[in-house]
Formats: sequence, structure tokens, C-alpha cells
Amino acid sequence: MGRPEHYLKGGGAGLAVAIAGGLVLNAVLGQVGFGSVILPGLLGFGVGRAVAWGAAGQSQQPFLAGAVALGVLAGVLAGGVLTVGLALLMRPFALLGVAAAAYGAARGLRG
Repeated sequence: MGRPEHYLKGGGAGLAVAIAGGLVLNAVLGQVGFGSVILPGLLGFGVGRAVAWGAAGQSQQPFLAGAVALGVLAGVLAGGVLTVGLALLMRPFALLGVAAAAYGAARGLRG
């Protein structure tokens, strides 16, 4: 099921990509105004790949759950929860972006 360092490296790498990518994507989506579903999905894929790298290629259930949770975090940050707040719940494409980020993270982990 993986050693503790796999969990730490995988979680740390995924968290770094999720936060940095989510904040950058939030700024990009605010400027271009389109791509609010596909771009978070690609970001989620990157989060999944980062978790897979840190976990030395392991993809068991704990790593999958962590990658999906970090993908949701990336999607929420990219959707503008920091700038829009809870009004994010009223933006259906932002919610689809969160789902796309979670799916992308799962696919990225499984490679």
C-alpha cells in the first residue's frame, strides 16, 4: 500500500501543483473568459501526474482518493472560490470544471 514517504511526496507534489495551478488558472480564466471546463480538467490531470510521480507510480485507493481530493481543490481554486466566494455555487460551468478536475486527477494518477 505504499510507504509513508510515498504518501508525503505524492501529497506534497499534488498539493503544490493544485494550489499553484489553481491560482494561475483562476487569473487566466478571468482574462480569457472561456475554457472553464476543459482547462480545470487538464489541471486535474497534472495534479494526478504529480501525485503519481511522488508516489513512485503507485495508484492504489488511498493515492486515488488523495489525487481526486487535490483535483477538487485545484478545480475550486481555478473556478474562483477565492475571488467569487460562495457565488461559485451559482456558476454551473465552474462546478463542471471542478468535476472535470477531479476526473482528470483520477486519469492522471492511473496514467
